[in-house]
Amino acid sequence: MTTRTLAGTAAALLAAAGLCRGAASDNQIQPTSPVVAGKAPATIAPPSNPGPAAVGSEWEDMAKAFGGSKADTKPSRDVVMQFTFATEIREITAVGGKKVKKGEVLMRARDADVAAGIASQRDMAENEWEILGTEKQSQLAQFKFDQIKRSGTFSPQEYEEAKISAEVGVVQYEAAKRRKLQEGLKLKTAEAQYLRYWLEAPFDGIVEEVMVEVGEGVTEQTKVLRMVNTDKLWLDPYAKTTETIKLAVKEGSPAWVLVDMPDAPKLVRGRVLYVSPVADSVSQTRRVRVEIDNPQTWPAGTQAMVRFTEPSGEWEKYKVAATAAQSAFPDTATRAARQLRSEVEDRWVLGTTVQGAPVGNEGGSLK
Repeated sequence: MTTRTLAGTAAALLAAAGLCRGAASDNQIQPTSPVVAGKAPATIAPPSNPGPAAVGSEWEDMAKAFGGSKADTKPSRDVVMQFTFATEIREITAVGGKKVKKGEVLMRARDADVAAGIASQRDMAENEWEILGTEKQSQLAQFKFDQIKRSGTFSPQEYEEAKISAEVGVVQYEAAKRRKLQEGLKLKTAEAQYLRYWLEAPFDGIVEEVMVEVGEGVTEQTKVLRMVNTDKLWLDPYAKTTETIKLAVKEGSPAWVLVDMPDAPKLVRGRVLYVSPVADSVSQTRRVRVEIDNPQTWPAGTQAMVRFTEPSGEWEKYKVAATAAQSAFPDTATRAARQLRSEVEDRWVLGTTVQGAPVGNEGGSLK
């Protein structure tokens, strides 16, 4: 063999050896723990992942044992308020979590232009000068007509002109009185529209949330405030149609409600307010509205079970003593709010001034 042939063969052998070593390193078998006779091989512990929680729960077990229909509690009064027109928020007196009385002012929109318009319209409605002027003109025309008749020296044309002038004076006087009446009606309309610039509490309750800030522009689609009353809680269970028929469930019928609470469920007696006259043909259920008193001030939204037959004695330990619901709404806040509104109406609507500022001037003090 030549020297060139020997060199090529050696290079090929070296390359093959390198490939073999690479394959051996890739497929190397990892050592395992020795197996001791009579003992199972050691295993690797699984990762400490608890996984999903169990489907069942203590409440679900008790709810199943109690029976009836599922329902969630909700406020007996619940309203989301908004202005009926695009405006700017001028003043907010409502505070989240605050108890308020019906009629208490919660929020006010910017109303300087409306207040000024009302003041202008009131001036027109109370203006008597036009009536007085037309009345005097009518009297003057009648006086001239009477003078012509008493003189006895008049032409037929003069007589007719004087007569028509007297009649026109009466018509103008009556028209002036009618215009004053119309101006008064326009004033009442403007004052009624002005009430839309105030949001008042529609019932005794609690301000659940204030959703806007002072100076914020809103439209008629913007929700600005939510108010609820939880002195009584409502539930809308969908009871079996056959059960409601057999038990003759109707308005005033008793109902027993098991409410889920952190320490232990609470059993309260309620009353049926309404039974839907239409049953669902698929589920064979019908909606029944139930009301319970809430002197304990439980939050709305808790889950509950409702049944229309009295539970057995074993549930007696969960029973809550019936007490009258109490509404501790501060009268002082109500008086203060009404006084504030009265002062604002006097200053901005009734035509008075504040420290020399003209009506409708937003620089006027509202204190």
